Amino acid sequence: MIHADGLTKHYGSLVAVDGLSFSVTAGETFAVIGPNGAGKTTTLKLLLGLARPTSGRIEIGPDARPPHDPRARVGLGYVPQRVEFPPARTAAEILAYFAALRGLPPEAVGGALARVGLADMATRRASELSGGYAQRLSLAQALLGDPALLVLDEPTASLDPEATWEFRTLVENLQREGKTILLCSHLLSEVERVADRVLILVRGRRAALESIRDLRERQMSATRLVIELGDGQDGGRGVLERAGFACQVLDSRRLVIDGAGERGVAALDLIRDAGIPVRSFELSRPTLEELFLSVVRGERLS
Repeated sequence: MIHADGLTKHYGSLVAVDGLSFSVTAGETFAVIGPNGAGKTTTLKLLLGLARPTSGRIEIGPDARPPHDPRARVGLGYVPQRVEFPPARTAAEILAYFAALRGLPPEAVGGALARVGLADMATRRASELSGGYAQRLSLAQALLGDPALLVLDEPTASLDPEATWEFRTLVENLQREGKTILLCSHLLSEVERVADRVLILVRGRRAALESIRDLRERQMSATRLVIELGDGQDGGRGVLERAGFACQVLDSRRLVIDGAGERGVAALDLIRDAGIPVRSFELSRPTLEELFLSVVRGERLS
């Protein structure tokens, strides 16, 4: 559905995107994240045909057309981060305008409003819509013509928690319909919940491209067990090391070992069988946010 190969974009001496390559398959939800200045906005502009790459190429849709080709845009819907509609126009009038631009029949308006739960607000002016409802109206506009590909740019950045949950539920419904979704978001909880894969950009380059499943597996494999022993760590350390556990000493009483899978339970059983008192134990694993940040900072999780 999207194929980018060697994308580079220069603004004078500034390299905003640097040799970026990735593909998005049909029916996939693909997230793009990264720190400020990573090149996310420029990448979206290139994908939407709002800017031309300095070098490299992009192909959109089943016919692999360049983004600036009007035929490629027919099958694409876009929800921007900030939405502004004419305040005196009603929701139905706004959608009717966009439907006319697309050459769609008038009945497309009612269908789009119903799809995002705004059928009862068709006659309400844009100035009367809350932030959450305005963002739903933006999604309705993107869904006019039932495009196969949706590009969502920070769609919940300015919404309150309830409106965020409602919008995310709409996105999940679209996923179940088989829509291909490219999501740009700084909310890692949102990415974790809806994305299949995530592209992490750093200084315009691809720092990582991983599936959420692989990230969760990395999270589990990085689980550590912190054990506090009642009589000091020396005896417990010896028991564990003789059994093949690599131990890290935190202080006079506490040890850290690999606690992934059943290893933590096995280690505690060994200590208990050796008659060594355990004061406390705690599993510690990095959050997905910490995994993302480790990539951004160029770190490696032990």
